[in-house]
Amino acid sequence: MTTPNSNAYAQEHYSGLEVDTRQSPLSSAGGWTADDLTKFRLADQNPSSLPQVHNPDLPEVAPYYGQDYSMPQAVDAAHGNGNGNGTGYGQTYYAPKENPDSPEVTEIHEEKRPKLICGMKRKMFWIVLAIAIVVVIAAGVGGGVAGSAAAANSSQSDSSSSGSGSGSGSGSGNGDSSGGSGSSGDTSNSTDTGVILPATNIGSLNFTDQYGWENSMVFFQLRNKKVWQSYWNASTNVWTSADAKVLDTVKEGTPISNSLLWHSKTSRDARIYYLNEDNKVMGQINGNPAYGATWDQSGVSDTYTAASTSQLLSNGQYTNDSYLDNMVVYQDSGSVIRVIRRIGSGATDWQVNGIDTGFGTPALGTSMSLIPIPTIETNKTMRLFYVSTAGAIIGLTVFSNNNTWIGETLPTTVATNSSLAAFSYGYDTDLTMHVLATQEGKAPILTTYSGGEWTNQGEIATMSGDDIPTKIAANLAGRVYGVVERNATKVEIVGWKWTNGTTYEKIGVVDVST
Repeated sequence: MTTPNSNAYAQEHYSGLEVDTRQSPLSSAGGWTADDLTKFRLADQNPSSLPQVHNPDLPEVAPYYGQDYSMPQAVDAAHGNGNGNGTGYGQTYYAPKENPDSPEVTEIHEEKRPKLICGMKRKMFWIVLAIAIVVVIAAGVGGGVAGSAAAANSSQSDSSSSGSGSGSGSGSGNGDSSGGSGSSGDTSNSTDTGVILPATNIGSLNFTDQYGWENSMVFFQLRNKKVWQSYWNASTNVWTSADAKVLDTVKEGTPISNSLLWHSKTSRDARIYYLNEDNKVMGQINGNPAYGATWDQSGVSDTYTAASTSQLLSNGQYTNDSYLDNMVVYQDSGSVIRVIRRIGSGATDWQVNGIDTGFGTPALGTSMSLIPIPTIETNKTMRLFYVSTAGAIIGLTVFSNNNTWIGETLPTTVATNSSLAAFSYGYDTDLTMHVLATQEGKAPILTTYSGGEWTNQGEIATMSGDDIPTKIAANLAGRVYGVVERNATKVEIVGWKWTNGTTYEKIGVVDVST
């Protein structure tokens, strides 16, 4: 009998490759006995080295990892049947069909070259294009057209910095014009100066829009009698022109007055007042100035008749700290300056009263200017300026708690057809006022108020030479616009800004296109 090999492995189950199924003639059972098994046992040989079992060191075959769950497994008798703490799968000799820890084999396909647009992948191109569109829209919005006094002039803070600007203008067929308002951060060469009516009057407005941009609006008349507007927005720094949408019955050489009605820092109405061919006072209102093209007729329209040479003034409210009163001012054929006030909520609830002008009879067709005086006090005031028959500049003050006008005479004498423009700066006791008056063939003359006193400052040097204006308008930001007739076919609107003291700097020519 063969001696057992103590170093041999215990009996294990092998695949059909190593089991000899031949019948033994000596065995009644028809197979090999237990003693015969040891004759073919290979001592001290690890089953993993057997030729029919995968060698983990061979590179061309997937590594040996022990267990294959995809096929029935032989159970190692030394470790039980697999239901205990151990498992018989650790000593099986099947090469694993698949292994979760093995590197994943990826099928290699030929990569298609991506399609390009302008040298970029399609996805990147559309992303860049979308960003560019958003930037352009934001720059445009922002929209807008108009101007904040404080932003426009770093040397002064606009008393209407809460979101609105100034603007009351007047003018008449006799060539007189009084200040409206208008502001500009910058101006450039006019593009269509041949269409401006040489005898045009001007009015303008300035305000800060809901996006925080400074806006300016300048109004004038064309040779075809249409009232036109050029407006400027700090977000684009360019002027744009548009029809002001007055009725076709507007008279040639009409006076033009503009004003604002403040609702909030983001909302206000803009108004235009003019005369029709029958010298009736007419008005248009825009609830979204510069951004909206819709102008609705004012309830004051077609009711009150002015003198053929009358100027026009108007007021709403420029800021929360200024005088609140819906009013339109005109002159009747008897030279009386009359004030139309709205006294109710109805479209026709207007009342007209004459102003006592005992301080000096207004010249017929006199230019006029009306400006608010900002204050934190409850009782608000406004100042109205006109030229008397004697050529004196008269100033009237009206208080919001009554209809009493208190007058004073400024230390300046001008021609009765001189064009006036005025603006105020500051609050209460820290108040400055400038009144400008045109002169025939000479630069406008400046009269200032400061420290409780009026002073004649003489001519404004930067408005002389080739830039002498015949009509002027001003705003609360210290911007002045003037009509300058270069020759019989070329008329321009030139802008200046007050820098400090009595100094004005020319800022260029307002663009006009039709």
